[in-house]
Amino acid sequence: MVYTIADYVIQRLKEQGIDTLFGVPSVYCAGLYAAAETATRFDAIVTSSDLEAGYAADGYARVRGLGAVACSYGPGTLSLVNAIAGAYIERSPIVVINGGPSRQNIADQQRTGIVFSHSAGFPHTDMEVLREVTAFCERVEGASAAPARIDQAIRTAIVHKHPVYIEIPQAVLAAPCAAPASGLDLMVQPGAAVAVANAIIQALSTATAPLLFVGVEVQRYGLGAQVQSIINKLNIRWSTTLLERTTLLEQHAKFLGVFNGDKALPVVRNAVSSSDLIISLGAVFGSGHARIMIPKHSKIIRVWDGNAYIKGGPAQAVSLSALIDELDRRTLTACAEVTADTRDDGGVDGSEAAWDGDRDEQLVVGDAPSPRSDPSVAAAGGMTYDALFQEIEKVVGTDPAWMLIADTFLGIYPAARIKIAGQDSFMANAVWASIGHAVAAGAGVAAAKRKRPIIVCGDGGFQMTAQSLSTMAKLGRNAITVVVDNGLYGYEQYLLRRSYYTGSEKPVPYAVIGQWDYEALARSMGITQVAKATTQAQLTAALATAKAFSGPSFIQAMVDPKSLPAGL
Repeated sequence: MVYTIADYVIQRLKEQGIDTLFGVPSVYCAGLYAAAETATRFDAIVTSSDLEAGYAADGYARVRGLGAVACSYGPGTLSLVNAIAGAYIERSPIVVINGGPSRQNIADQQRTGIVFSHSAGFPHTDMEVLREVTAFCERVEGASAAPARIDQAIRTAIVHKHPVYIEIPQAVLAAPCAAPASGLDLMVQPGAAVAVANAIIQALSTATAPLLFVGVEVQRYGLGAQVQSIINKLNIRWSTTLLERTTLLEQHAKFLGVFNGDKALPVVRNAVSSSDLIISLGAVFGSGHARIMIPKHSKIIRVWDGNAYIKGGPAQAVSLSALIDELDRRTLTACAEVTADTRDDGGVDGSEAAWDGDRDEQLVVGDAPSPRSDPSVAAAGGMTYDALFQEIEKVVGTDPAWMLIADTFLGIYPAARIKIAGQDSFMANAVWASIGHAVAAGAGVAAAKRKRPIIVCGDGGFQMTAQSLSTMAKLGRNAITVVVDNGLYGYEQYLLRRSYYTGSEKPVPYAVIGQWDYEALARSMGITQVAKATTQAQLTAALATAKAFSGPSFIQAMVDPKSLPAGL
């Protein structure tokens, strides 16, 4: 059997611990799917849409450290751009392998004006679009150059923790080549690691109220244990944003809670505002942090995306891994004296929290104080958000084998504050904030086979990627999907006219979504364990049944349309 470029791609992915290719195949990339099917201990998971494939590869990559997706040139690839854009800003390394036109296809189109299959009339549309949201974006023209380009693409994804794009025409995928002779070179130059470590230690020696942000890059690079060691040596308070939840175990005595901008827990918000030194190791800050973080710019040492910025100074190239090695190598005992515990005695009480997503609350119409919902009181049209998340917390707050995957909806507020027992046990599209991400990403998490996913998604987001239930049914893995049904784009209603939640007025018409028979839909897609819960007691029972079930489960959780999470 001839060893081909397609085989080379699959082998290189396998060497990095990847065992799954997601996508919707076409003739352009059929050779890659054929290679995936013949490879040992490797699966090709065909999803129900290209966007789902992108989200699934994203979820898989956040768990396994790398993901891979291949779709049809043009309609397929451009459909998954949204998923790749979110992966780019949130540091999720995905290898996008595309088929693409041949040189003759392109030449004929330019000469005659007759477009090739899936062409928009330009020679390199997919590359031009994907270039903006990938760290590597190249096309392979000949078989001789393919192995080196494939190696470069995969190495870039792993080293920089960003998606990459490589376009390999069908004939090139089928061309013979030699198998890899050695592993990928993943060495990274340390850059200014020593100088930046010195700057951090010097700044700590004079700071009276320092604070550390443990960022998502700590998780992506597998540096959690070393950062925990540094925290213990420094005796320093630390926090995360929503994106980085559970990068470290959150039961640690110095953990303040999740920083969600000016709506965060008071203890977190006050700690950030009063800090005279903020050290951010690989954190991504969104617009929700702006009002607090921008004024602190001159007090922040930020290491992010391969560079360090010392208190507003110029970028210095640095490897985060090398920097953390350098910090962990030192005893740092001199720093402990100046990092005494200044945390609010109230600790993390869970009384307030909010999402840091990209929402401009200056635009709210009808701005009225939002009510606090009492989870002990049944709502008129279903349970409250807080009652629902009490039940979710009973699952993820006691068993580290679970991963909570929260979508972008009103429930992201309680998702930011509930207790989670495990490390690397939370996932959200927290900065990009694309609704529907959670359900499809959950399929990828299920395929990654590391933790058992429980997906909590608003009904509006679920309607974006509902067909992911079909993929879960095909996988047969024991994911639990909870759709929060209130009949609204609830977050949009809150932003547009929050007085709806306190009075008798009707919602704005364009915030009302179509009413689906969710139970029948789930069954039609192959989910056999289906339940509907209108009360907290019914949700308790439904979750208990789903936890005991060996396959995928679906729960429609009815939440009163007037309910808002506590803290809003």
